[in-house]
Amino acid sequence: MTIETKKRIVLVAGAALSTLLVLAAAQRPIRAQASDDTVRFKITAGGTDLYKLAVPLALGDKASAKTAQDVLSNDLALSGFFKVIDPASYLANLAAEQLTINPADWRNVGAAGVIKARATGYGADVKFEFRLFEVSKGDAPVLSKDYRGAMLQARQLAHQFANDVVKYYTGEEGFFSSKIAFAGDTGPKRRDIMTMDWDGYGASALTSKSQNILPSWSPSGAEIAFTSFAGGKPDLYVVPALGGKPRILSAQPGLNMGAAYSPDGSKIALTLSKDGNSEIYLLNTNGQVIKRLTNETHAIDTSPTFSPDGSRIAFISDRHGNPQIWVMSADGSGQKKLTRKGNYNQTPTWSPNKDTPLIAFTARDERMAYDIFTINPDTEQYGARITEGHGSNQHPSWAPNGRAITYESSRGGVWISTADGRTERQVYRGSALAPQWSPSLRR
Repeated sequence: MTIETKKRIVLVAGAALSTLLVLAAAQRPIRAQASDDTVRFKITAGGTDLYKLAVPLALGDKASAKTAQDVLSNDLALSGFFKVIDPASYLANLAAEQLTINPADWRNVGAAGVIKARATGYGADVKFEFRLFEVSKGDAPVLSKDYRGAMLQARQLAHQFANDVVKYYTGEEGFFSSKIAFAGDTGPKRRDIMTMDWDGYGASALTSKSQNILPSWSPSGAEIAFTSFAGGKPDLYVVPALGGKPRILSAQPGLNMGAAYSPDGSKIALTLSKDGNSEIYLLNTNGQVIKRLTNETHAIDTSPTFSPDGSRIAFISDRHGNPQIWVMSADGSGQKKLTRKGNYNQTPTWSPNKDTPLIAFTARDERMAYDIFTINPDTEQYGARITEGHGSNQHPSWAPNGRAITYESSRGGVWISTADGRTERQVYRGSALAPQWSPSLRR
């Protein structure tokens, strides 16, 4: 949640619900100014030398074959590890090869790996036979997986194999069985909490009335916390991620906004204004206040986000005159300013990757455009600039393995970028604010 959002909501929170359409604008800040028998090829990070993979059209059932190729190509291209080779360059005789390869034909187009597949229909079911080859190792597959499920699950089965490919090469889990939640326009005076597969497929609404904003996933992925004006003021609700009736969690006087779950799911950091100023508090999952974490009567503190080990919280504060990213211990002690460049830094989100401490955040540049940057909270060194030169981009959220980031854009919809900023793609074209990536949801 941005500082500008907070200031606007303070002004309208006591007004009639009919006046709350200002929230559509309020969500955007004012531009005022090892090689072994298991892991054969160890990829340790994305970078300039991406591993080149070929993903030709699968054999068999045409619709399922095309689904598999599209899903696998998209998943692996945005994984941060692979470059998917353009099918127009393929030299191999796919019909003759079937579920094997002629290594020379693939070596000649620069492929280091090849994924082959066959889709066979069984009534309402489909069976996929997936094979992964390393060209340097000949025509025997290095990874073979067969899956069977309903035709309607074809995308999920392809996502599953993409996860297996990432796991084979890197030893870490892929994010292709995850989802993204966001707030989307669904009608006059309406903004609902929506969820969809990470690649934009199957978007559906979890709420059905009022203005609902700022979704936040529980660590298990079972619930989503969000702020709603259904009761006439910004209260915190929780709704099952698979659908169900929302329940109110915090209805303190004033603001109840910007929830963030602790990694163990036992606590929620939240912005409340019940004591007259917007401060960050710690609540239990029944909505009871445990502790007030900040106490700056002349400043706004908001947008908490936990470190992956739960020991620290990053947040926004304008206590030094303009919004900057601050960090404190999870008990509120040791508060210190993290960002010192730029005069408008906001919406921090802590990477779940414990091995590489990073916080992604939104910053306003010299052109008054908003873009996504990263910073190491330990060294205070700035990392990648994830977006640049394409409108304004804000509200970042990390993939569950820290290899990609989702965000909203002035170009519209939900966007995904690899964590190095090299590959970007729009995954949802409708109205969307504050997208939040789920934890891994293994099916």
